[in-house]
Amino acid sequence: MTTKSAPSRAPFRLVSAAGMGVLALSLSLSGCAPPGQRLFNPNAGRPPKPYIPPAPPAKPAPAPFVQVVSGTPEADWRAAIIQVAKRALARKPNVLFIVSVLSPRVDSPAGQVEALTHLTQTDGRAIGDALIAAGAVPEQVQIEARTEQGIASPRTRIDVR
Repeated sequence: MTTKSAPSRAPFRLVSAAGMGVLALSLSLSGCAPPGQRLFNPNAGRPPKPYIPPAPPAKPAPAPFVQVVSGTPEADWRAAIIQVAKRALARKPNVLFIVSVLSPRVDSPAGQVEALTHLTQTDGRAIGDALIAAGAVPEQVQIEARTEQGIASPRTRIDVR
């Protein structure tokens, strides 16, 4: 007795299972958004934000024409001050000499005023007198006093304008 066996349905079951998997996958992905330009770059399509560098540091103050540290004997600086003042007056007869008396910071405002007053009356006046002795008229000598944080000892600077 021979019986004819029915053809195997295994390939159809595999195809139908694969089809069901694809159908389930497509149905589950239908609720998702399609991949867009921001999938790999979240800033795509947005205007760029330019980098603005910080401002460059301020230029340092120009070097003074002459600088005398407080406490230097007058005999050491007087001849040099007179010589450079005569040179400046020869180049520009109406030159303005700005004598700046600088003091380091002191703890109290009253102490600061006292230090600046003392330096102006001693060093500032002596340098102003040397400039006048060199040939400058008193209107060409301007004396100012101020504090400066970066210095360790009092000094007097002479600038020309």
